[in-house]
Amino acid sequence: MKPTLKIIFTVVLAASLLVGCDRPNDRNTTERPSSDEERPPAKVNLVADDYSFDSPATISGGVVEFSYTNRGKEPHFAGLARVAPGKSFEDVKAVMTAPTSAVPPAGPPPFEDFAGIPTADPGAGGKMTLNLPAGKYAFFCLIPSPDGVSHAAKGMMKELSVSEGTAGSLPKSDVTVVAKDFVFDRVPVAKAGDNIVRLRNEGQQLHEINLVELIPGKTVDDVVAWNSRPSGPPPMRSLAGAAIGPGDEATATMNLRAGRTYAFICAILDVRGDFAPHLTKGMFTQPFTVS
Repeated sequence: MKPTLKIIFTVVLAASLLVGCDRPNDRNTTERPSSDEERPPAKVNLVADDYSFDSPATISGGVVEFSYTNRGKEPHFAGLARVAPGKSFEDVKAVMTAPTSAVPPAGPPPFEDFAGIPTADPGAGGKMTLNLPAGKYAFFCLIPSPDGVSHAAKGMMKELSVSEGTAGSLPKSDVTVVAKDFVFDRVPVAKAGDNIVRLRNEGQQLHEINLVELIPGKTVDDVVAWNSRPSGPPPMRSLAGAAIGPGDEATATMNLRAGRTYAFICAILDVRGDFAPHLTKGMFTQPFTVS
């Protein structure tokens, strides 16, 4: 998720994220099925375009695998907000699409959970698997277009209805990355081809693993600097991943190519502090080259 969203996040999402950090967690990401047989995840195709989401309107809950593709010409993420009790999708939409100069409405925000699939550049994508409770949700992308208007305000929001399901085991992972405030305490060991990376959030804020491929000649320091003050072409290509709240787990399937250099970053904003992107506080891995 892009740090160019600072104003939008500050106005629209800060209250929700602060509330969500202290919300009791209703996902049991380690719960196994009641029988010895593993239940396959419900598979959902999610396609981002300029400016819409193509996805089912209703899915079964429990363990869900989202296959995400960005077929647009701009970068997109797929945020997933759960509609709060007594609120509606239209309530969430009104807040998400409000001008950045608007004053947020008083009282609790109209949505509870904030998770999803981090930024993918055009043509990129991946898979994210998590345990998803029943409820009404909203997919959204708040990245601003070149004209400064957020993608959500251009129509990039979609309602999702999730029915009751049984929580299950996440896919067996090749590596686990543990996110804390503000560090990844395990560095991935990657191989060419598909890698299943498990993200465990042990912090007090929303965190993500956004896989980025470094442009030749660029470094992680360049990525940090660009996220601090975006200007000119980015020094990396964003390739999606997973974003989850405190206490949650998810897996992301990522295809890595031999000879390319990658890193994981968390560009979520520090809503409990100075609203700086987490990676400017050290939340990134050192680059790794796939052989």
